[in-house]
Amino acid sequence: MEDGELEPDIYEAVTDMILSGANSTILADNITINSTGCEREGTCYYFTAGTRYGAIHLVQPLLGVIWPILTVITLTSNTLIILVLTRPLMRSPTNLVLLAMAVCDLLTITIPAPWYFYLFSIGNHQNMWWTGTLCYVFDFMVETTPQMFHSASNLLTLALAVQRYIYVCHATTAKQWCTIARSKLVIVLILFLSVGHMISRTVDRKYTTVFDDTKGSEPIPVCRVEFSSWLTSAPNSLNIYFNTFFWFRVLFVQLFPCISLVILNILLFSAMRRAESRRRRLTVNRQPTTIKTTNNRRSSIFGLSKENRRQRDANSTTMMLIVVIAVFLVVEIPLAVMSALHTISSSVYEFMNYKLAKDIVIFIDTMICVSYPVNFGIYCGMSRQFRNTFSSLIISPCVRLFRRKTRSGENGDLAEENTAADKSRWNNGAASTKISKVPGCTTETNGLLTTNF
Repeated sequence: MEDGELEPDIYEAVTDMILSGANSTILADNITINSTGCEREGTCYYFTAGTRYGAIHLVQPLLGVIWPILTVITLTSNTLIILVLTRPLMRSPTNLVLLAMAVCDLLTITIPAPWYFYLFSIGNHQNMWWTGTLCYVFDFMVETTPQMFHSASNLLTLALAVQRYIYVCHATTAKQWCTIARSKLVIVLILFLSVGHMISRTVDRKYTTVFDDTKGSEPIPVCRVEFSSWLTSAPNSLNIYFNTFFWFRVLFVQLFPCISLVILNILLFSAMRRAESRRRRLTVNRQPTTIKTTNNRRSSIFGLSKENRRQRDANSTTMMLIVVIAVFLVVEIPLAVMSALHTISSSVYEFMNYKLAKDIVIFIDTMICVSYPVNFGIYCGMSRQFRNTFSSLIISPCVRLFRRKTRSGENGDLAEENTAADKSRWNNGAASTKISKVPGCTTETNGLLTTNF
């Protein structure tokens, strides 16, 4: 391959985690497809579930065991986040962006989960009977749609950091720029951009199946993916398409948000430190004198304490968002670096070991999914408003329900005890009546029957 040219099947391989090798029709050790013209021209490739992601001894534990567990945990945690953030009392520009992030993260991990469960958890990756439609649906649910929502989550995280920077460093303009209406507009624009930059991926390939019968055993269906004619009709159009698509994605969806978030996080943390130093100096200057002790106590009760609480809540929110962004950067920067290295290797000079790259990418993807439920713990631990709303919405009703059931059980036991006591008193009363009619018989206070002869 000459410098400056893209090898389409290699480009597909790393970004979509196919990585089946340049100009190669060998999918695995036991699956080989007879070479045709499109393979030599680089306009088609093949894949199966067992060969698309790399070494099966690594893929099956990650996608077949860890991914379904993370899906259940994320489904629970992000559903709780959505329930809390949609409450009327939680309605704010910041929470609106957090809500959109929770929805995008939830869709990113849950949409491909049924395929991973069926192929790798149950173990159908080797005997999957592919059709052209199933190949398309598989690519759409496992590759295209998750990339759409993950891209949206990246840009929403950037919007969240910019919004908080305006709140902290430009408080006078925050009321004008950081409104609910503008937050909704930004969310819609980000979703539109995320879907728009991936929409070509839904129509740039045609899916069919071929059968591998080179081993003399039962034929194995394999997905055959050929690039659409509008990509291959003009000379060099395929290279231009992939150059444009992947460089745009690497620069504006991965590298630019990551670099911007690092800078904004540093600026936010520095601004918080300066504000804290300023607050401490003001607190020292406002120390009450012996003459105005009573007035200062009253002002602290009715004014300053409320102001301090409001400032403390704002600082806690800012620190919470700094931690959320930091967690995002820890797992997202490695993926951005891998994508950038792959794009350079495919368009400038080929130097990457793609077998190793597959293993690294699938591990990074799993770590990104691990970060999704971590946000719920951050919100609960660092946001008093979120914690109180979650408690009143989820915990308190559960506690009341548990107490009601416990109380009803105790009432049932008490009713049984009362019934038994009433029966005992009735029996004792009947016995004393009968005994009193027998001459010479008395009952002592201890309940023992004595006879006087």
